[in-house]
Amino acid sequence: MKNKIAIASALIAASSFSFAEIDLTEAVSVKGFINTVYSDSDTGNADFSVDEVEISFLFDMGAVSGQIDTQYSVFNDDAFGSFTDTDLDQAFINYDVFGGTLTAGLFDSQLGYEAYEAVDRVTGSTAYSNSQLPGSDPFPGNSGADTGVKFTKQLDEVSFIGVALVDEGSFIGDEGPAGDTTIEVAYGRDLGNGFNAFVGFRSDNQSNDLMNAYVTYETGAMTFAAEIVDGETETDLQFLANYAYSDTASVTVRYTTEEGAGTADDIDQIALAHQIALADSLMLTTELMDNGADDNEYEFGVSLLF
Repeated sequence: MKNKIAIASALIAASSFSFAEIDLTEAVSVKGFINTVYSDSDTGNADFSVDEVEISFLFDMGAVSGQIDTQYSVFNDDAFGSFTDTDLDQAFINYDVFGGTLTAGLFDSQLGYEAYEAVDRVTGSTAYSNSQLPGSDPFPGNSGADTGVKFTKQLDEVSFIGVALVDEGSFIGDEGPAGDTTIEVAYGRDLGNGFNAFVGFRSDNQSNDLMNAYVTYETGAMTFAAEIVDGETETDLQFLANYAYSDTASVTVRYTTEEGAGTADDIDQIALAHQIALADSLMLTTELMDNGADDNEYEFGVSLLF
């Protein structure tokens, strides 16, 4: 999970969605979700599929804890066709030490405002179509997580820091050369009066640098977020507004722009999503989105998350 200070709390609370754990023993519990999606566009590309299934096993033995995430996912692309795969999404051990937490194994990056899992998002689609952020590889067999060590610490009641040293491409199925050592540093702070801020930096031994920063503002039932992802060749932006108009439903408007690499055109997308909790463990999300490739082409999606 990403280290954030109440940044996503309003979004999750707005949906009244339950992601409860089921205790198997005193030290072992399990949780998970199933996400089914129907999508269509004005080009006639209708599709219905089980988009993702994830089961997580959590281990808690006091100062030592761990987590194993198994995932079944589907990837659809006009050029590459449809792929399905079952893989290991995360597998790590936590050890409480020096007033913080030392993590070792396979784990997600700390960067990015948007949550990795559908269960933690207020939209059906992800913000960027070709994200520079780590953990965004959509192809089956690539978990997108890193293998390495990470130390996170709550500095005080309003701020945290995280430092990770990872080896990209060294785990089963991941692409990229093994030995591509990467350092990641993240810092987050609750600024008060509803404002939260995050800044993170990532650099590998090939001199590939990535900076990520975002700020959020929560006031009443409204949540606003602005994010920048600045890489070697492009800069991407995201602006989001979420309004929880009841205890069980919310509306989200999101605008993203991705700078085209080389001679490619920039991609600008606008998404309008509505999310409602039909029950404690059942969420319905509908979304209309300009896909960014053509001003006159739109995509519509409905997802049912259990």
